[in-house]
Amino acid sequence: MNGHGGASERAARMSRTDLVEAAEQILKPIQQFSRGWMLDRSTAEFGVSLGFRDGEEYWIVGRAGALGDVDPEIAAAALAFIAPDAVREAWEHIPVGMTPSQVTATYALRCTGWGSGALSEFDPARMERLDRLGRQVADGASPALGVLFAAWRSVAQPDDVGARATLTMNVLREMRGAAHIVAVQACGLTPVEAILASPAPPPRSGPAWAEHLGWPGPYRDADEVRAARIDAERLTTQIVAAHLAVLSPDELADFAELVETTRNSINM
Repeated sequence: MNGHGGASERAARMSRTDLVEAAEQILKPIQQFSRGWMLDRSTAEFGVSLGFRDGEEYWIVGRAGALGDVDPEIAAAALAFIAPDAVREAWEHIPVGMTPSQVTATYALRCTGWGSGALSEFDPARMERLDRLGRQVADGASPALGVLFAAWRSVAQPDDVGARATLTMNVLREMRGAAHIVAVQACGLTPVEAILASPAPPPRSGPAWAEHLGWPGPYRDADEVRAARIDAERLTTQIVAAHLAVLSPDELADFAELVETTRNSINM
């Protein structure tokens, strides 16, 4: 589905401010939504049961294996914020007999399996609308936005509505990630600089998080790039906001409400 045809007409009925405000409303809940299954203990334990040394390696290969059976350098380029050496090391510890794409197949099942359970008590009609509107946004975006986003968008969708909605939220998470990579580069930042000056609260910022993602010190003073990092966050939101124009004003209001209330109703 290509949503570009009606985007300009819909955008005319919504100001840029409206779109940016909607993006600001949904982006954090979407990130948190995906963390529900990514950070679930059972996900890491399953990765270890496959043969990975820890959940971090499973996370790296599980995400980037959607690209196919590529070299780790290509995976690192798509992930951007994880140090190439860390990606290469994770690739070296892919369980014997498995390929990166096979790892992602199991990772996608962790996503959809979690969603099937976590959303089982929610109104199916609301979850159907959450999924449909989310897919409308994702499908309306050009794959040129980011290769990892495009790869996850192509993952087969399950029949169960909770599973499907959770996968769609993860696709939108990768869409936001793709926009952020573009924004960071446009603002003249390196990935490690963006991590150091991230506005996220600890531990997802600063030297400790840079080290966690495989970037060795010594590190640049984050204050030197703080202004550019704020610009990158603003530009990320603006890029995503432009893609929300595929929804009508009423659809966008519904989608924002569904994203927020669903995420806030899940204990994670």
